Amino acid sequence: MTALLRRAPGSALVLALAAIVAPALGQQAPEHPAPTAQQSLLAGPLSAEMVIGAQDLLEIRVFGMPELTMEKRVDPDGTISLPLIGTVGVGGLTSKQAEDLIATLLRAKELVIDPQVTVVIKEYVSRRVSVIGAVSKPGMYEMLGQRTLLDMIGEAGGLNDRAGNRIFVVRRNSAGEDVRIEIDAEALVYSGDPRENMVLRPGDIVMVPYRRMIRIYVNGAVAQPGAIDFPADEEITVLQAVTAAGGSTDRANERDVQVIRRYPDGTRRVFEVNLKRIKRGRADDMVLEPNDIVVVPESFF
Repeated sequence: MTALLRRAPGSALVLALAAIVAPALGQQAPEHPAPTAQQSLLAGPLSAEMVIGAQDLLEIRVFGMPELTMEKRVDPDGTISLPLIGTVGVGGLTSKQAEDLIATLLRAKELVIDPQVTVVIKEYVSRRVSVIGAVSKPGMYEMLGQRTLLDMIGEAGGLNDRAGNRIFVVRRNSAGEDVRIEIDAEALVYSGDPRENMVLRPGDIVMVPYRRMIRIYVNGAVAQPGAIDFPADEEITVLQAVTAAGGSTDRANERDVQVIRRYPDGTRRVFEVNLKRIKRGRADDMVLEPNDIVVVPESFF
């Protein structure tokens, strides 16, 4: 993923996530191997017809019976309570199936001869997906129809410039266990690899970890002195740090740049760097370490 430099924010959220453990090695593969757990989770599109789930909001109308025209929130056990009828189990039913069930119960109680029932799912709480971490608009998003990982990342405004190179989808399997599915973010977003663009399911959590950063301080005769965050997986040099700080000013003394480095035992060391020679290709640039302080002095002559 292309490296991006960014001025240091006040705080950063870092998500530390464990990768999925690979299957045991050394076993002879059968001629027609069974799908792995991850392949099983990724496989299979969702049904086009949505079903009612816990906490969904239903709008119920029974023609000619205003006392049964109302909005009802589905209880955690998948039931609703209706006047004249009592408790009705609607969890896992489509709107049409819920309509038929309520109509059957009304006929059974001889309340209506030919009931005309309408059930509309106004709010799909049970079909929400959470997108958190290094995206522009983290939050919960409703799934209307079949949605893929790229669809929901797009709903969340896309990856921000501090996203790492992995994405995790947390999904509950049939045994009630949470499984983390690891996705290659670069292959998904930049290469458009369809194998990485999994179909999401209600209740999935999409987690985009922040890229690990290091902080370098650049002070003195530069355009924008202060703390700058850089990707931790790349070598950052004095010239790169000064450039990220807006470059040297006209009054900068680039021959006598200092790098101040503090060690865990409390000691410190000052390195002399001739930035002018580095710019001309006459000296090797110095690789910085986390929390180094680069000082570009002013020239008084």
